[in-house]
Amino acid sequence: MNLVVQLSADEESLIRRCLQQLMYAQSANREADLRYSGQWATVQFGISIPPNMRTLRTIAGWCGTAVDVLEERLDWLGWSTIDGDDTLGLNGVFAENELAVDSGMVHLDSLIFGVSFVAVGTGVEGEPNPLITPYSPKNVTGIWSRTTRRLEAAIAADFTDGRLVSVTLYRPDETVTVDTSATWVVVSRDRHMLGRVPVVMVPNRVRGSRETGRSEITKAIRYYADAAARTLLGLEVNREFYNAPQRIGLNVSDDMFQDAIGNPVSPWTSIQGRVWNIPPNEAGEAEPDVKQFPPSSPAPYIDQVKGYATLLAAEAGIPPTYLGFQTDNPASADAIRAGEARLVKRAERRQASFGRAWSEVGRLALLMRDGAVPEDYASRVMVRWRDAATPTRAAAADEASKLVGSGVLPADSQVTYDRVGLTPAEQAKVTIEKSRQQALQLATAIGAAAAPAVQDQAMRSQNAAVVGR
Repeated sequence: MNLVVQLSADEESLIRRCLQQLMYAQSANREADLRYSGQWATVQFGISIPPNMRTLRTIAGWCGTAVDVLEERLDWLGWSTIDGDDTLGLNGVFAENELAVDSGMVHLDSLIFGVSFVAVGTGVEGEPNPLITPYSPKNVTGIWSRTTRRLEAAIAADFTDGRLVSVTLYRPDETVTVDTSATWVVVSRDRHMLGRVPVVMVPNRVRGSRETGRSEITKAIRYYADAAARTLLGLEVNREFYNAPQRIGLNVSDDMFQDAIGNPVSPWTSIQGRVWNIPPNEAGEAEPDVKQFPPSSPAPYIDQVKGYATLLAAEAGIPPTYLGFQTDNPASADAIRAGEARLVKRAERRQASFGRAWSEVGRLALLMRDGAVPEDYASRVMVRWRDAATPTRAAAADEASKLVGSGVLPADSQVTYDRVGLTPAEQAKVTIEKSRQQALQLATAIGAAAAPAVQDQAMRSQNAAVVGR
């Protein structure tokens, strides 16, 4: 390794430690990515597969389904405050960075790989300020502190054609960019003095022994998907070779299968039943006879795939119908909610863990922009999520109207708007329109109140004019 220039021993040690951690996870990240996108090549045993069909790839896209079904329940709506105002300006940060869209990228990577990252920086001209950027765990990693529940250090590695060309080291008070294309040279040092690493880790399925998260594509899900893909290949073989009825010819020789000029007929033509004119045996032996076996049914393969789907649904906590097997009788609304109960609970757990990360992102955004954070930030600022369940619009409206009617919620509360499923943009528009209507009503009321006084004044003026004559 070339000599490291302008780097302290502590900085060099942190970079090498994080790079080793990044390289260690590359293989697992690559497999998770390929499985999610349906590009993973399932190992085939080849025992009952014809050689010319072993190159056929069958895919069960269940790994992607297990991730997408959960991610689709995680709609982050931004930050909100206890008092309901936006004096901190976090709604502007959310809108300028288009986090309604980019937050989905963060959640998706975390569910696929087990962890993802968000960096907070200062935007240049034409960029939002502060600038919030999602990062993949393929390029970013860090050192987690159990006591502070945030990163102690992090790096972002830039690769070109598989070769490391630069590394950015993030520390609580300084960010260092190093050119690694030749000799390691420090390109820049930004002493931001934030007191916190401007990178936030978003882990999935955290536990005490694995604080860096775990992928939703578990080993069990991978096995069930692979087994289903192998079964589907067997179904393809069955379709190609055993759908046509199998026949057996008794007292039949090869020379009986010839065309009009004596050329042998191809086996495929014979199998398809185009040659049945078998002449009698002139030697007086037993007459030729052809018998037919019933064709092989694909039902056992379908049942086997359905069994794997049921096992995978139990592992992923999703209804089996999400994997493509529908029942003849549609389920009732209550049955659908019961089937989704575990999925909804899993989504709510992710909202809690991901919400802690987004709360830290909001804190870093204020530090980047204002240089300070209110002391009551943790108790004042909350993260908002759309309801992870799937109630109908009518059911949500009915629930909200009952809560408002009973006095639990005010009619114009942000919580009420969230209950009925209005987006932040729709809520802002409703607020503006209500303010406009209130202003018109006030003007109308003032005009109505002033009308008698105006009429009285007009009458007095008229009477004074008559007396004056």
